[in-house]
Amino acid sequence: MGNNIKRSITLIAKPTLPSGSRASGGQSGFTFVEVLIAVFVLAVGLLTIAAVFAQGVSILVNTPTQLAAKEWANEIIDEIAVSRDAGLPTPTYDFKDIENGSRLLADVRITPSGTDDIRVDVTITYPINRRSHTYSTAVIIHAIEDLSD
Repeated sequence: MGNNIKRSITLIAKPTLPSGSRASGGQSGFTFVEVLIAVFVLAVGLLTIAAVFAQGVSILVNTPTQLAAKEWANEIIDEIAVSRDAGLPTPTYDFKDIENGSRLLADVRITPSGTDDIRVDVTITYPINRRSHTYSTAVIIHAIEDLSD
């Protein structure tokens, strides 16, 4: 008996690549220029991340010095106000050494403002990474009214 099963054969066409492409010559992979570009892009990305990290570390390290400058400026203003209200001589300020070895320098200027008020300008100079930075603040201290009458 004959075999009545029909068989069909389907030919799958192999795609052809345009002439001049890499795969047509039997080679595959990346060219040297592509590798150089990829390495350059990766290096720029890694250097950017490193720079951001270094900036963050610098901010964390320098924050105590900045905070000390602001606190000392507020202490100076408070001491001037208290000494004025108590009738004591105005204290003088030159410098203050803080725990991390930095030296804060103060420039305090007191000027009359109005009848019995005074204006206090305080500028604190402090070093960060061998560069000089400043913090300045100014307040007007009002005279205390005598309420004993």
